[in-house]
Amino acid sequence: MERNLNTSHAVTETVVSHSTVESSEKLPLSTKISYGLGDFGSQLFWTFSGSYLTIFYTDIVGLTPAIVAMIMLISRIWDGINDPMMGMIADRTKSRHGRFRPYILYGTPLLALFSVLTFTAPGFGGSLEAKIAWAIFTYIGLGMLFTLVNLPYGSLGAVITKDPGERTALSSFRMLSTNLGTILLSIITMPLIVFFSGGAGEQITARGYTITAFILALIAVPMLYLVFFKCKEVVQPTYTGKISFKKSLKAIFTSKSLICIFFILLLSLTAFFGRIGIQIYYYLYVIERMDLVALFMPLPAIGAVFGIMLFARFAKRFGKKRMLYIAYTGSALSLVFLYFVDYSNLPLLFAGTFVFGLMQFSTPIVVAMVPDAIDEIEHKNGIRIDGTAYAATSLSTKFASALGGAGTVALLGYFGYKANAEQTAETINGINVVVNIAPAALFLIAIIPVMLYGLTEDKLKTIQDDLNQRASS
Repeated sequence: MERNLNTSHAVTETVVSHSTVESSEKLPLSTKISYGLGDFGSQLFWTFSGSYLTIFYTDIVGLTPAIVAMIMLISRIWDGINDPMMGMIADRTKSRHGRFRPYILYGTPLLALFSVLTFTAPGFGGSLEAKIAWAIFTYIGLGMLFTLVNLPYGSLGAVITKDPGERTALSSFRMLSTNLGTILLSIITMPLIVFFSGGAGEQITARGYTITAFILALIAVPMLYLVFFKCKEVVQPTYTGKISFKKSLKAIFTSKSLICIFFILLLSLTAFFGRIGIQIYYYLYVIERMDLVALFMPLPAIGAVFGIMLFARFAKRFGKKRMLYIAYTGSALSLVFLYFVDYSNLPLLFAGTFVFGLMQFSTPIVVAMVPDAIDEIEHKNGIRIDGTAYAATSLSTKFASALGGAGTVALLGYFGYKANAEQTAETINGINVVVNIAPAALFLIAIIPVMLYGLTEDKLKTIQDDLNQRASS
C-alpha cells in the first residue's frame, strides 16, 4: 500500500485513537476475565453445534449426508450477506450502551433459544420435507443470531481500552477461554448426551441432544451477560464524516492484507472445523471406542492451550509468517502420522492427536493480524471500520465451518457411510482419509496466502508511526 495515499483526507475527516493511547491505562482483572468468558460461552453454542450437529442430523433426524451438506451451504451463502451487513450496522449504531454492547444484551437470549431448537427433532408425521425445512430454519437462525452476538463481541475488544498492551491481554484471555470452553465441551458433552438418552447401553436419542443443548445454554448466557455488564465501551468513534456502505466495502475489498487473512482463516479453519465435525465418526466407527470419546475430543484443545503458551509469543521475535509456516506444516505432518497409525495403538493415537492440537497456536497469530490490516486500511482510506473488518474475518470462519462440515459429510456419503450400521472396510478407510488426509492437505494449501501476505512488521511500524503523526497534527 502507498504510504501517503489520502493523507490529507485522513487528517481532515478523522481523528484516530492512536494519539490518545495511555500506557498507564490498566484494566481490572475482573474485566479481562469477563471478556474472556464471553468466548467461553460462545464455544458452548457454536463449537457444540459444529461438533455434533452433523451426526445429529444423520443419525437422529435421519437426513442423508447430501441433504446435510446442502443445509450447511445454504446457511453459509446467507452468511455472505448477513455478516458484512451486521458489521456495517454495528459500526453505525448509536445507543446509551454504545455501538456493540446492545447486541450482546438483546441477542443472547435468542441465541440460547435457537441453540436448543436446532437440536430438536420434531417428527412432522414422518415428512422428510418438513424435517429439512425445520433444519434449515433453525440452523440459519442459529447462524444469524451467533453473528448478531459474536461479531459485536469480537469488535468490543478494540473499544474497551485505548492501551495496546491491554488489548493484547484481552485477546490472550479470550483465546485461553476459547480453548477451555472447547475442552469442557469435549469432556462433558457425550456423557451428558448418553445420560439424558437413558444411560450407557441405551440408544442415543434426540432428547439427549436437546437437554444437553439446554444445559449448555444455561451456562453460556450468564457468561455473555458478564461481558455486557463488565466491559464498557470507553473508546468512542471520532470520525466526523459519514461513512457510506459503498466506502466501507471498497476499503475491505481493496485490502490485500485482509483478503490474505480471509483465505488463511478459510483454509486452515476449514481443515480444523471439518475434522471437528467428523472426528466423532472416527472414534465411533474406526477406533470403535465410544468410551474414549471424552478423552480424545478435548486433546486438540488441550494441546492448543500449551501451544499458545509455548509458541505464540515467538511471533514477535521470528515474525508471524514464519510461525504460521511452522504451525501449518506441523499440523499436516501430525495428521499424516495419525492416518498411518494402527487403529488399536492407543498411545500413538493419543500422542498424534495432542501434537496436532499443539500446532494450533496459529489461530491467535492470525487473529492478531486483523488489527494490523485495519491500521493499514485506515492509513490508506482515512476511515476505521473495526466492525466491518471483523465481519470479513468472521465470515471466513463461518464459511470454514460450513465448508468443513458440508465437505466432510459429503465425503462420508461418497465413501458409503450408512448411519447406525456396521461400516465396510472401504468406508472405514474413507473416514480415516476424511479425518486426517483431507485436512492435512488444506493446512498445506493455507501456506500459499501466508506467503502472499505482505504486511511485514517493519511496514506496520511505519504505518502506525505515520498514523500517530497524522493524529497529532
